[in-house]
Amino acid sequence: MTLHLPLAPCPSPTRHSLLYFGALTFLFLTTSIRSTAQDIHFSQFFNAPLASGPGTIGTFDGNYRFNGIFRQQWRAVTVPYRTFALGGDAANAAGVQGLGLGAWLFNDKAGDSRMQQTHLSIGASWTERFGSEREHALTGGLQLGFTSLSIDPAGLTFDNQYNGYYYDPGLGSGEQFARSSSTHADVHAGAVYRYQADARTRVQVGFGLFNLTTPGISFLSGPSTDLDMRTSSHVMVQFPIAEKLDLLPMVQFMSQGEFQEVDIGTNLRYIMLDRYGLKRAVLFGAHYRAADAGYLYAGLEYDDWTFGLSYDINTSDLVPASRNRGAIELTAIRVLKKRPAIPVRFKACPPQI
Repeated sequence: MTLHLPLAPCPSPTRHSLLYFGALTFLFLTTSIRSTAQDIHFSQFFNAPLASGPGTIGTFDGNYRFNGIFRQQWRAVTVPYRTFALGGDAANAAGVQGLGLGAWLFNDKAGDSRMQQTHLSIGASWTERFGSEREHALTGGLQLGFTSLSIDPAGLTFDNQYNGYYYDPGLGSGEQFARSSSTHADVHAGAVYRYQADARTRVQVGFGLFNLTTPGISFLSGPSTDLDMRTSSHVMVQFPIAEKLDLLPMVQFMSQGEFQEVDIGTNLRYIMLDRYGLKRAVLFGAHYRAADAGYLYAGLEYDDWTFGLSYDINTSDLVPASRNRGAIELTAIRVLKKRPAIPVRFKACPPQI
């Protein structure tokens, strides 16, 4: 049985041109900020919602959302930096309209010291909808958790281990580490505003505050160093430019202490199927992280799943060592939700005599 249904008319982006202009102006202005930060970050920030702050908890169309990320960086330069992340959140949790609950976990291992950072947090959010068709939504959230840091001094080398001719690992390093691990609590807060005119026209503006308690970190016997509060903000826009094509410009800006990072880019979405709650689309995009790397993105939307693959092309002062090789990143998102029943046509048969 084949169903032939008329295609819905493509919504016109000119209805919201003022909103688009404001968002895109923000994208343009933020590109002038220099980026030098090398904190944990994800190139596909648009596919890592819980990494943007607790304001993103429950901000999706569905009941449950699960997210997985793998990132490997600097393999051409040194011991690769590897990051794994898992997240899950619920919208209208426990049947309470507007309540979101979520958990976020990541592990990062970096460099010769095998420095590991493991973070686990749980959070909650509350969403208020308004507008004549409830097309506006404002979400505020809070996360509580802890971070564990550890290093392996056995992976490091020191001047005292040079015997005058060559490096001798049997010699003492002459260094004393009071401890090789530490743990601190984290408190994060955030907010997200969303506007959705229809299924293909939307704007999201988010802001997050991390490390609100500025916890102290120390591996040596000296005084600890306070971890600076980090801010993260983003703007993501989607609107149709043709019957089956959507444009998705976006920007993210992060700041921690004296370091800043800006990511800006655009994805193009080609729709293969969008009917009865089923969606099939492919995405391609180009992005730039200021003063650090450009990266290409390819994605696939297949019903409940969204898959992403990106590769960073290094453009920083590290190019002589990296030879432009940066990072590869893989993402997967699954959103579980109830779909409308698919109508079925019945063929009337003559009654049997």
